[in-house]
Amino acid sequence: MATQQESLSQQIIALLENGTVRSEIESQLVQKGHEERFVSEIVRETIRLHDSRKRSLGLVLILGGALLCLVSCVVTIFASFSNTSFPMILYGLTTVGILVVFAGLMKIF
Repeated sequence: MATQQESLSQQIIALLENGTVRSEIESQLVQKGHEERFVSEIVRETIRLHDSRKRSLGLVLILGGALLCLVSCVVTIFASFSNTSFPMILYGLTTVGILVVFAGLMKIF
């Protein structure tokens, strides 16, 4: 039973990544002979787990981007006390940090 649910979950995730709508996924699985109540529950749980994975990856990316921006700020402050060139650190690392934050936001929303 567990392997059947795992294979159904993998099928559902593959259909979601192809852009199939939830109602179409449910109708396809019902046509294959699965019970309608079982199908609706497994689709709901699979979508919830898939979204939670994307959300957790997005939060990790946001945290990483924020840390890059913080490191950029600290390095820029220390570099300003010496006579070194710091625009590359200031603009480059900050830009990368902001892009990583936006990538994380895209994963969440």
